[in-house]
Amino acid sequence: MRGVTTLATPLRLQLDSPRRVAAGTLNMRGTPRVREAVRLRLHDGQGHVGLGEAMPLPGYSRDDADKVQQVLAGIAARIAGMGLQALVEPPHPTLIDGAAAGVRHDTGGADTAGPPAPAALDEALAPHALELEASPSARFALECALVDVLARRAGLSAARWLAGGRRLQPVPVSLLLPDDDHAAIAAAGAAVSAGFTVLKLKIARGDRTWAEEDALLSALRITIDAAAAGCSPPVWLRLDANGALDPARAVDRLAALRRHGVELVEEPVAGAALLALPPLPLPWGADESLADPALAAALLALPAGRRPAALVLKPAQLGLARCLRLADAAAGRGAGVIVTHSLDGDLGHAAACALAMALPQPPWPCGLAPHPGLCHPPPSTPWLPLPTALGLGVPDWDRVA
Repeated sequence: MRGVTTLATPLRLQLDSPRRVAAGTLNMRGTPRVREAVRLRLHDGQGHVGLGEAMPLPGYSRDDADKVQQVLAGIAARIAGMGLQALVEPPHPTLIDGAAAGVRHDTGGADTAGPPAPAALDEALAPHALELEASPSARFALECALVDVLARRAGLSAARWLAGGRRLQPVPVSLLLPDDDHAAIAAAGAAVSAGFTVLKLKIARGDRTWAEEDALLSALRITIDAAAAGCSPPVWLRLDANGALDPARAVDRLAALRRHGVELVEEPVAGAALLALPPLPLPWGADESLADPALAAALLALPAGRRPAALVLKPAQLGLARCLRLADAAAGRGAGVIVTHSLDGDLGHAAACALAMALPQPPWPCGLAPHPGLCHPPPSTPWLPLPTALGLGVPDWDRVA
């Protein structure tokens, strides 16, 4: 990363034992999914506290709350009395007094130096890498807590700390449409009227034929164009196949979808089959396939006409440090980046938003609109606001009424 300087003496942080709490139920495609959160705190001994939270989603995440709690409890027990070492930089002079009394705002401007976020996070977690490899959610929780406490110590927002001296990026937001067809059409019209320019729809679902899918897409396009009449820029549809298209039929299917005004198709086919695809009629993005580091590298190494147009980064699944490294790799190969949540809790959502602002290049519209699983959802707006709080900006759960 740019802006790397010599690191100061490692800081010793104390890790509380993780706590497991109920986190409500999410209905996904008609299936209720009961969630549990595993929460932790890091203390620096000077009054700064960093919060971390793992909230694996049953049926989607690669681990579960049992595994997360086991891993985090083991790490907490091992480092008790020794502390977790983290590499830190001195505070940066990047905050100015806000207009409101007592409020301090991150300027979003660039520094000449900053903490090398991926290296600092990896260094701190290196002694526990083997355990954390078995639980991506546990690693994400620890990364969030580290970023939160180190950013607060430095007097920075999490986004500025992750950016490491880079100017914060403006982040447009896409909106995921509901699963129900009628609800999706109504939501599309409202979203366009609110200023969203990219609307995302799940396709290649087992409960729709191609003819039904095409009819829905046509209805969405009519609604979108009517709501956007006379407005600029154009409104696009982003389609997410979740790897469900048949590789032998993917070219023909994507060619048929072009007429609907499609910006991107996420994960058109599954896994290694992406490597064998010919040039496609629509831009495509790599999503679930990024969980395999070797496959992700191979996808970015494809020739220009066959590699993904964008990488879809989910920090709760990939980790903050790896997401930043993938973003740098994408920039070097001329690929875009999209950051999206994984139906995380408030803290995980805040971390995903911070990551999107800290990228090395302006992102494509990111899937960071609020979702029903948040306890304190922010306003749903077409652009992320600049951060105005230190760290991740999420209050301690025990202090929230």
